[in-house]
Amino acid sequence: MGIFNRFKVSHQARDCGHISDQSEIESPPGAKIPECQPKKIRIPLNKVTTDVKNRNGLLVFPCPVCDIINTVPVREVHPIMGSQPMCQDCGDIFHIPGGYRTGTEINSLKIYAGLPVAIKKFFIFYRNHPVIHALNEQGLSRIIIQYGIWGFCQKCHHEFSPGVLMNLPQNTSEVVDYRSLSSADEMNEMRSLRQGKCPYCDHRILLVIISEIPHYVVSASENLSHRWEED
Repeated sequence: MGIFNRFKVSHQARDCGHISDQSEIESPPGAKIPECQPKKIRIPLNKVTTDVKNRNGLLVFPCPVCDIINTVPVREVHPIMGSQPMCQDCGDIFHIPGGYRTGTEINSLKIYAGLPVAIKKFFIFYRNHPVIHALNEQGLSRIIIQYGIWGFCQKCHHEFSPGVLMNLPQNTSEVVDYRSLSSADEMNEMRSLRQGKCPYCDHRILLVIISEIPHYVVSASENLSHRWEED
């Protein structure tokens, strides 16, 4: 009579952390043990509003955070880059797409409100953001440095360079090539953000906006690239 060898595998290892009353189960030789999948990080998204009206040259809309009605002159909104005004009540920062001025793609536009993000958690927030992933898949990540990400100090409302935010390392031990930064101001921002604080008021929380990129922005970016390629 042959001997059937057995080995034991803990149920916890097979079920990725789920602990059962049955602490051990038996599996035949060569049985494949399912690997635990890495935990997916859920990233909060910016609050938005599409309830936007144009009344005699004024954009009228409720703040997505506090619901207070805000008004912004249409002439202050850049036709491509939009604008980033402040809520008249709660002090949050908005992004208003330029299409609200030109009437382009008006049905698909949103006004975004800034989302509080701790500076030390920004790396994880940015790297796992679904909009950033979608832009990478669409081959549009090159546009982000021009349009799509804005970061402000929650306290003093200093606006940080997108290039600094995009290249902010996960921790202070990582090496940063400061030569890739374009100005002394960007170097100052990077040094301070690596320490987890605003360079001007030492506050430790950002108001971050990451938005979808309208087609007219993509077209404008492509046209600009083609100009550089011309003789």
